[in-house]
Amino acid sequence: MKAAIFNGPQSMEVRDVPPLESNPNDLVLRVLSCGICGSDLHSMRTGDFVTPGQIMGHEFVGEVVEVGSNVEGIKNGDRVVGTSAAFCGECRWCKSGDFIYCPDLFNTAIGYGRPGGFSDFVRIENAVLNQTVFHVPEHLSNEEASLMEPLGVAALTVSQVHRQSNKRALVIGGGIIGNLVAQILKNEHDYDVAISEPSEIRRNKVYGVTHKINPFEEDLIKRLQNIWGEGKYHFGSGGMADLVIDCAGSKQTFIQALEAVRSKGVIGVVALPDQPVPVNLMRVVHKAPEIVGVLGSDMGEAIRLVKEDKVTLNTLVTHTYPLKNITEAFKVQQNTDASVKVVVNP
Repeated sequence: MKAAIFNGPQSMEVRDVPPLESNPNDLVLRVLSCGICGSDLHSMRTGDFVTPGQIMGHEFVGEVVEVGSNVEGIKNGDRVVGTSAAFCGECRWCKSGDFIYCPDLFNTAIGYGRPGGFSDFVRIENAVLNQTVFHVPEHLSNEEASLMEPLGVAALTVSQVHRQSNKRALVIGGGIIGNLVAQILKNEHDYDVAISEPSEIRRNKVYGVTHKINPFEEDLIKRLQNIWGEGKYHFGSGGMADLVIDCAGSKQTFIQALEAVRSKGVIGVVALPDQPVPVNLMRVVHKAPEIVGVLGSDMGEAIRLVKEDKVTLNTLVTHTYPLKNITEAFKVQQNTDASVKVVVNP
């Protein structure tokens, strides 16, 4: 089969690789679409998370072509999304049920330690319907269906940072995760949402959000103070956002998050900065925000949001490329002024 092989930072090539092997607990899918994730971009730039020889890609939808004898509720021809990873079963986190924090996770996850979706075929190990693999709503295109994994990230993010007393939220970054987070906050929890995003195309694709801010053209904190009032704290003045979610991942955006959140508010961090971020601990002490790191995806919740029309997806995929042009696809995805979501269609 054909697959895109990561050779190292800024280097990927498409070549023939041996076909996948599977066992009675597995599914094999013919990949229909696979999105380029922000973490894929991070790996491509820095070499983090993956090693040379890896087939990347975890935002995939596929047609089932092989069903293991122990897999129930799925048949050949079904269109599904999913993921898989193996866990050690012995660490503190496995024993407490927090499997996603198992140190072995990325050694065995699809697109990281196991072959991913930038390929003709992908394997889901230990497939269990509605746990690790999900049927796709029929009305979704393949490109829209490939958004179920990032929509699951957005859904999990909101579930971990939403508090009943919070009604004002700033989302920093209008890429696919920020876009979907903003939609969920607005449509599921009725937040007054502001989004900070310098890219015009990305700002325009965020639906239902009243306050859209270009932080390169205006002072973000002053704009927030005009919207929600001044957030005075010991020795300073910032914003009054109950919740700030950093979906951009840079030194500047986390600094902005600490200034924008009110005292005792919540900061969610889902994006991956390429470099260490300096933290002003004076702000942390004197404002005492709850800072929540978010890792993982809830694809079952993503399917529910789609079925209940809580999100708009049909214009978020701005570019599609065949597998042979994956290098160009990565370049376009990195161009935030030109793209929202880029999808590879093997």
